[in-house]
Amino acid sequence: MKKVSGRTLVLLLLMFASFFLLINKSYLFNKQLFAESIEKKADRGKDINILLLGIDARPGEKVARSDTIILLSIHPSIKKGVLLWIPRDTRLDAPIKGSYKINSINFYKGPEKTCEVVGQLLDIDVDYYMTVNFKGFEKIIDQLGGVDMDVDINLYSAQSNVYLHKGRQHLNGKEALKYVRFRNFPSADLGRTERQQKLIKALMERMSQPIFIMKIPALLPQLEENISTNLSFKDLLYLSQMEYLLNSNHTYTQTLPGYNYIDRHSGASYWIVDRQVAASVIKSVINGHRYKVQEKP
Repeated sequence: MKKVSGRTLVLLLLMFASFFLLINKSYLFNKQLFAESIEKKADRGKDINILLLGIDARPGEKVARSDTIILLSIHPSIKKGVLLWIPRDTRLDAPIKGSYKINSINFYKGPEKTCEVVGQLLDIDVDYYMTVNFKGFEKIIDQLGGVDMDVDINLYSAQSNVYLHKGRQHLNGKEALKYVRFRNFPSADLGRTERQQKLIKALMERMSQPIFIMKIPALLPQLEENISTNLSFKDLLYLSQMEYLLNSNHTYTQTLPGYNYIDRHSGASYWIVDRQVAASVIKSVINGHRYKVQEKP
């Protein structure tokens, strides 16, 4: 399991969102300010569930299918957390606008509905979300000077003019995004999930360098354009102070277990999960159980 990359994802998204909210003054009047704060929920021992959605929206679009779906479940009473990666091809029991894939919900119904469906799948309440447009990451990566990554595949894309070979490489924004979104191998969605985690780790390493502070002004327009959340600035600050989320002994990473299935009629590929397992996976991981990601049908 990749605990480090999972935790760095949380830090990266919280950092990006904080920057966004600092410059978006109108957010201070958002109705979310009048809701119960995360701090008060934590004081009452309530679990906090935040859905992190990585989307690929075109210029001018506000919604898109979810390329990445991660549930951050925080348990303040015992100071533990779980990062649950939900494969984008996870099959729904009922279709949304004709699509049975969980990644279509955000496109058709928005992040609030995605929170609702994920909550039903995992038998928990999911009240908060944060969406990040990965298309904007291309410019962000370029402004950071690129990233160093261990490329695990040979990738040749004449359409994108991206040609990568296995091994340690320095990637620009276009190359990094093409690499992490590639899914034409048998591992498909799971392989792409692992590569996305590697990109987040590489970005965090780049952002930890002192020169990053000087690059923040140039990054702010991209952050504002590519992040949306219903978390208040106060909530984000409180979350950033939960130090135990950075401790590998307190925060666990798990991909929602299941198996690949190809519909013989439509040819569509799905990730099939056991609903009973899904409904107990957060509690089980918190209690120390670990699941094999790929299960037998």
